[in-house]
Amino acid sequence: MSTTKPPQKPKTLLNTITQVVQTLHAKVNFSRLILKPNAKVPELLVHQADIDKPEVYPLLGDRYVVGRSSRTCDIVVRNPLVSQIHVSVIRDAKGTKLLPSRPGFMIQDEDSTNGLYLGRRRVKMLPLRHGDSLTLGPPELASVARIEYNDPPPWYIQTIRYGFYGFCGVSAAVGMVVLFEWQKFQVDPLPETVTGPVIVHAADGRPLREANTIAHLETDRLADFGSYLPKAVVASEDSRFYWHLGVDPVGTLRALLTNVRGGEIREGGSTLSQQLARSLYRDYVGTEDSAGRKFREAVVALKLEAVYGKNKLLKTYLNRVYLGINLYGFEDAAKFYFNKSAKDLTLSEAATLVGILPAPNSFNPIQNYQLAVQYRDRVISRMLEKGMVTEEEADRARRSRIEINPKAQEFLESTIAPYFYDYIFVELEELLGVQLAREGNFIVETALDPPIQTIAEASLKRSIQTTGAANNFSQGGLVTLDSNTGEILAMAGGLDYKESQFNRVTQAQRQPGSTFKLLTYLAALAQGIPPGQTYSCEPLTWKGQSYQGCERSGGNVDMYRGLALSENVIALRIGQEVGLDRVIDMAKRLGIQSKLDPVPGLVLGQSEVKLLELTGAYSTVANEGLYHSPHAIKRILDSSDCTDINDINTCRVIYAYDRENPTFPSVLSPSVAETMTTLLQGVIRRGTGQSAYIGLGEAGKTGTTNDNVDLWFIGYLPDSKLTTGVWLGNDDNSPTNGSSGNAAQLWRDYMGQIAR
Repeated sequence: MSTTKPPQKPKTLLNTITQVVQTLHAKVNFSRLILKPNAKVPELLVHQADIDKPEVYPLLGDRYVVGRSSRTCDIVVRNPLVSQIHVSVIRDAKGTKLLPSRPGFMIQDEDSTNGLYLGRRRVKMLPLRHGDSLTLGPPELASVARIEYNDPPPWYIQTIRYGFYGFCGVSAAVGMVVLFEWQKFQVDPLPETVTGPVIVHAADGRPLREANTIAHLETDRLADFGSYLPKAVVASEDSRFYWHLGVDPVGTLRALLTNVRGGEIREGGSTLSQQLARSLYRDYVGTEDSAGRKFREAVVALKLEAVYGKNKLLKTYLNRVYLGINLYGFEDAAKFYFNKSAKDLTLSEAATLVGILPAPNSFNPIQNYQLAVQYRDRVISRMLEKGMVTEEEADRARRSRIEINPKAQEFLESTIAPYFYDYIFVELEELLGVQLAREGNFIVETALDPPIQTIAEASLKRSIQTTGAANNFSQGGLVTLDSNTGEILAMAGGLDYKESQFNRVTQAQRQPGSTFKLLTYLAALAQGIPPGQTYSCEPLTWKGQSYQGCERSGGNVDMYRGLALSENVIALRIGQEVGLDRVIDMAKRLGIQSKLDPVPGLVLGQSEVKLLELTGAYSTVANEGLYHSPHAIKRILDSSDCTDINDINTCRVIYAYDRENPTFPSVLSPSVAETMTTLLQGVIRRGTGQSAYIGLGEAGKTGTTNDNVDLWFIGYLPDSKLTTGVWLGNDDNSPTNGSSGNAAQLWRDYMGQIAR
């Protein structure tokens, strides 16, 4: 095949300029050239067999002709297999589907000889999409002449697109896993299991609270719970219950974000269906606090929702949820607390029962009336927000007093060591997590010694009613630890649990006064400073604070005398020598978790601490430097997983202190602990703690704050391995007329009775 080339015009400057202008007019619509800086325009890439790199043509105009003719085509492909006019590329004014305002292009075959192909399909007209690669001829000619359309979408469109693809892929994978997991359990019929109580045993195996004898009753219809209870539960526990499918993405995300920020969760992440899944399918879901457990819980919830209606699941929840003591379901709770059926409950009573759900052993109106009222009102407010009750109904309910069944009050007031019993559930939540701790079916073993507990309560009460009445203090706290193990043997958190449930051992933050000097002296001994080293009794100025000199000594005083007589300036000079950071580090090593400010006043007990944690620090010294965290719980057993229900030793152990702590850190060398014991024994033999003298080698330290607001004594018996902390004072921080000698005297009277 031969062709004759047309005659060419002479290459003059005028001809060249004319040809460039004509080409630009053909390719560019100048009305569209007003582009934003860095604006991207669609491109056409032309691949030819004899050219290594593709030629790139920005598509700024409205129409382009592609072919072999250099006279009539805007984009020339010099290959004999390409027609003179092969295809045209035309702007589509409608734009793309994703971005209607963004112009797109169409490609159209202009009756070419060899055609236009997308893969193996011949096309006449085609809307171009980013990445389209078309052959100017059959697929076999792809290496000869091929065009490619390049118009990538904005980054946010690509993000949305690939995010959607990823979401669909993950959803499909999760769906397959869920379907596979569904084969592992059956939901029709529902298991008969109900969540059981938490039974707390003392060291001798005696339960601290007897089991309730009310028979478990279940209602057949949701209407049997009255008009308020179902609404109160939905409003409080799962406000989106009627629209989610078992897992609430909004609630889950909110709980996750709140946990990350460390704030208070108003609504938990678990739906009613998930809570029901945990209690009914415990064997499958498990009891560990893990992501796997949460996933299995969600799987069960989804299947429950797929098989049963919302009202059926809500009725089952109301019939079986654990409400403390030995109560399963709201019918049992209504009979126990109000001596009436659930259907007869008033709005105030219904909201009260729903309000105790988060912690039924602590929030009930018998043990903590004010807290029960607070949670009741919160439930009523939620119901009002959701339009479930009228404002008149809500106001009337909030103005109502909670009248409790007298028999229920008698039953709960029979609890042994009520402050200790409440603390069990605080520790239970720390060990198992809040949600799992709420489920019940636990047997909790403790080291509480009932005879010692009785003596502790009586001793504290006697001291407050006699010495306290004469010296203007009305409250106190007392706790005894086994120095060898850190186990709590006795705990009296206040004068009268019925009058105040606030625990002065575990909840009160008080300034410890000179009892905190223990940590400063230990830091010095650990640094190798000998106890015989002397320090000046002269006044001291440290970090802008001025402190007076010794009150009971003069000249230079060693550690023995300085601690025995509780000379503040000696402790300050020791703290200055070792450094406040080392004092704080020593406190943290011995279990002080309260915030400690690195200021000179720290040495003198300026920073507030809890009685339990400071008593634990003294217990570590008594244990020759081996640290045990003060704890109430020895073991937690799953009472729903026992080989023999009559033998708790056949139950599965969920937690054991010894198992979780196989080794115990030595935070002090034995020699430092021994020297510290000698120093503390001097406090009692010839110092400020003489009121605590028993004659059994006791060691301890007094502590008093300004205006005698806080009166402390913490000490131990090295041979008996008993450590006891005492605090006396007033809840409102008002001054007293007492002294640390009052606390030391209470310690002596009490420890003298329990010494082994």
